[in-house]
Amino acid sequence: MTIGASLVQWRRLGMVLSMVCLAWMYGSVLLAQSEQVVDVTIKDSRFVTKQSPLRLGFPTVIKVRNEDAERHDFSSTMFEGIPTQIEKDGVIVYGRGVGGVLLDPKRDATIRFDMTRPGRHVFRCSIHPTMSGELLLLSAEAV
Repeated sequence: MTIGASLVQWRRLGMVLSMVCLAWMYGSVLLAQSEQVVDVTIKDSRFVTKQSPLRLGFPTVIKVRNEDAERHDFSSTMFEGIPTQIEKDGVIVYGRGVGGVLLDPKRDATIRFDMTRPGRHVFRCSIHPTMSGELLLLSAEAV
């Protein structure tokens, strides 16, 4: 192999690596932009939800914050059978059918999963049975 051929191979390798890095960077940005976020605040023993329309099959992030002075939980059957990730207090838990998360006063948690089932998805606090809320996911055909 000549020096010229070796330089050409190094240049090709450099171009390929540059393309891979750019694809990774732009892919990460696009992935972050495609997440649908639901903010749920627990305040005065009520769930206050802030969200944009939810789309079927997209990565979904539920951010739950307990603003009350007492412990609550956020639980739902919407996670049944779905790979789910919960991040709380610097610990990340993965599983299928994770029921929910307990939140001490002034603490928060992040729940990540893919919305795959259309319909009305109820969430509640098992500690305080009168506390409940819901997310509504309609398929594009239903709109």
